Amino acid sequence: MHKTLTQVGLFLILIFVLSLTFYKYFYIKENNIEKVEKTSPDIKETIKTKKNYEEVKNDSEISNLSFKKFDIQNNLYLITARKGKINNQDPNIIIMEDVEASITYLNNEKLIILSKNAIFDKKNFQTKFSNNVKLIYREKILMSDILEFLFDKNIAIFRDNVRYQDLDTKMFSDKITINLLTKDIEISSKNENEKIKIEKNK
Repeated sequence: MHKTLTQVGLFLILIFVLSLTFYKYFYIKENNIEKVEKTSPDIKETIKTKKNYEEVKNDSEISNLSFKKFDIQNNLYLITARKGKINNQDPNIIIMEDVEASITYLNNEKLIILSKNAIFDKKNFQTKFSNNVKLIYREKILMSDILEFLFDKNIAIFRDNVRYQDLDTKMFSDKITINLLTKDIEISSKNENEKIKIEKNK
C-alpha cells in the first residue's frame, strides 16, 4: 500500500513537471510568434520606407550638364545646369540646380533665363523653372516664382509674384504669358477684380 502511494505521488510530480515545461517552452513561444505577427505590418512598412529612401538616394547625379535643340524656326534653345539628378523610375525627367537657359534667334539676339531649380523633360524639352526665376531680353527683365516653358508651343508662362521691368516701367501681376517667337505679351490676374499694378520709373 505504501509503495502504491509512493508511485502515485511520483506520477503526479511527473505530470506537474511536464505541464510546467510545456507552458514555459511552447505557450510562451507561441505568444511570441503571435506578437511578431501582430507587429509585422510595421516591420514591413519600415522595410518599404527604407527601400524607397534607397531608391531616391541612388538616383543618378550628373554634374555640368547641358541640352540643346532647335525649334521650328531654327532658333537654338540651350539649357545648362551645375548639377542634375535623374530619377531611375523616369529617366526622361531631370531635376536641375543652378540653371541657365537661353534662346538664340536667327538675328543673333539672345533671351536668357536664370533660376535656382528646374524640372526638365529631355524628351520634349518642356521645362519648369522655380526659385529666383529671371528672364532677360534686351533691356527687359521678368522675374517670378515659377516659369513654365512649353518648347513645342514656344510659350513661356510666368506665375506667382510676377515682376516686369524695363527702362521706363515696372509692373506687378500674378501671371504673364509670352510668345517667344512673336514676343507678344499677355498679362492677367488670378482675381478679375484686382488691378494690375504699373509704375513709371523716375
